[in-house]
Amino acid sequence: MTEFDVVVLGGGLSGTRAALRAAELGGKVCLVEKGTIGKRGFLRRNILLNECSSDNDSVDWASHLERQKKRTEEYCGNLENKLVQSGVVLLEGEGSLASSSEISVQGKEKNQTITGKSLILACGSDPSFPSTLPHEENVIISIDEICQLNKIPEKVLLVGAGKWGAEAALGFQKLGCKVFLCVDSVEILPEMDPEFNLKVEAQLKSRKIKILPDKKIISFFKNADDLEMTLETGIKFATNLIVMVGDGKGGELNKVAESLGARLGSKDEIFVDERMMSSIPGVYGVGSISGKRVTDMMSQEQGKVAADNAMGKNRQLNREWVPEINRLVQNVGYVGCSMKSAPQQGFHPVEGIYESEIFEGEIFKIVADKRTKLVVGAQIISNHAGELIPMILLLIKKGITVANLANSTSFEMTRFQEVSCAAKACLQAIKSQ
Repeated sequence: MTEFDVVVLGGGLSGTRAALRAAELGGKVCLVEKGTIGKRGFLRRNILLNECSSDNDSVDWASHLERQKKRTEEYCGNLENKLVQSGVVLLEGEGSLASSSEISVQGKEKNQTITGKSLILACGSDPSFPSTLPHEENVIISIDEICQLNKIPEKVLLVGAGKWGAEAALGFQKLGCKVFLCVDSVEILPEMDPEFNLKVEAQLKSRKIKILPDKKIISFFKNADDLEMTLETGIKFATNLIVMVGDGKGGELNKVAESLGARLGSKDEIFVDERMMSSIPGVYGVGSISGKRVTDMMSQEQGKVAADNAMGKNRQLNREWVPEINRLVQNVGYVGCSMKSAPQQGFHPVEGIYESEIFEGEIFKIVADKRTKLVVGAQIISNHAGELIPMILLLIKKGITVANLANSTSFEMTRFQEVSCAAKACLQAIKSQ
């Protein structure tokens, strides 16, 4: 029996981040993964990225898959090297919970049991399909199965909102599909304010993606290669493929965890607190094992929080401080509080919005607290959102006031200058109230 400070079960984004963080803190760490480390998540995030020079270019699906799988191999190899260089022990095999401190591993050559002072469960969730849309290979699939398609369909229906639904819809459209996006809420990105959701919707509609907000599927009927869909409002249309993008359900490991004292939800997801700990002391759950199909940034942050606590630190997950970027027609990013969520955090929010006069379609919002004048959030539509949003998060953590952001020095005709313009609009709104 081999002993470690932290044993991580699962080599996706949350698991690898947890292992790296625990090793960084000086822990003796083991990562157990049955397949290629990082492969499943990387393919999900990138399989639909189309590098064609023009939307009108034809795409050979087999060649596209080959390119993306080569990128995946390179990514996975680099990630594995990084883990090894950090001192993480990699163990290939099927892992399962043996006790609250032990993982049983069935390897290719031998079976063994390893123990950890703390366990971090990061092995994901199983796809969830409603009874009206049962799983069927190449017909009704989960988002993880896109890389297994033999060909690209002419028409595709995506069921589910959020980052994964929006990005997948655009990805399929760029690959030449007619796309329907059945959103399970009123807004595509519920974390953002209404006017930004309208901008996101307009982006997708500009690519002729049909948005079906807050609609439920009543039935479908197979007619040759078509699936004839009927929604609860009586809307009817035909598709060739249905992709489920929503939350998953817990697998067999979760049931074992329940027998050891873990609390499970209605879909057998493991309940965890803000320290990412389950109701079993010393056993943490990160990523989609806790029920939600979390974004890549949230997965990594959950892994880091779990590792910090496993290594003796007392840290809680601050969901507002997790930046997000959505790769759409123009990148869409946000961090901190929105006007909707700020009151729940005890703030009296005031917003400032600036629409770029130079770069068409780019829009910047700063949210501040009226009483303290502190910046508490930002939302950006710009292809530079990926660089700006993490910078704004750092400023929020440092406690920057809206006045300081408004008057910050920046180069002319840069996107940060436009962030400052949004802050000036926010400052003016505070003064006028």
